[in-house]
Amino acid sequence: MQLKEIGIVRNAYKNLTDIPRQGRMSEEVSEIEIHHDFADGLLKIEQNKHLIVLYWAHLAKRDILKTIPPAAREIHGVFASRSPGRPNPLSLCIVELIECNGSVLRVKGLDALEGSSVIDIKPYTQMDAITEIS
Repeated sequence: MQLKEIGIVRNAYKNLTDIPRQGRMSEEVSEIEIHHDFADGLLKIEQNKHLIVLYWAHLAKRDILKTIPPAAREIHGVFASRSPGRPNPLSLCIVELIECNGSVLRVKGLDALEGSSVIDIKPYTQMDAITEIS
């Protein structure tokens, strides 16, 4: 399997302790710099108010298979949690698109560290919204 970095995150989150537990709880604005080779993929992206950003949590521990989630009192398998520490630290965040200026996206609500590799970006649509959650 081969993944290509399409861009990189630029923001004020320099350390793991800087990142909010949930990006949606933050007013911090981040920039996603899309690499030149992928800039054409941004065509009409500004028609979307929210985006799904997939990024690589490069400083997350990769040897974790069990964890205690913040709202739980017992151990869960990592695949039953939202922990960034996991064998493949691929992370997903839904962000608000503020603006697209050339190949730079300004977004709010991204919980990625400065320098994180962006793997993919997709529009968040009404079809993605699930109202019945357990």
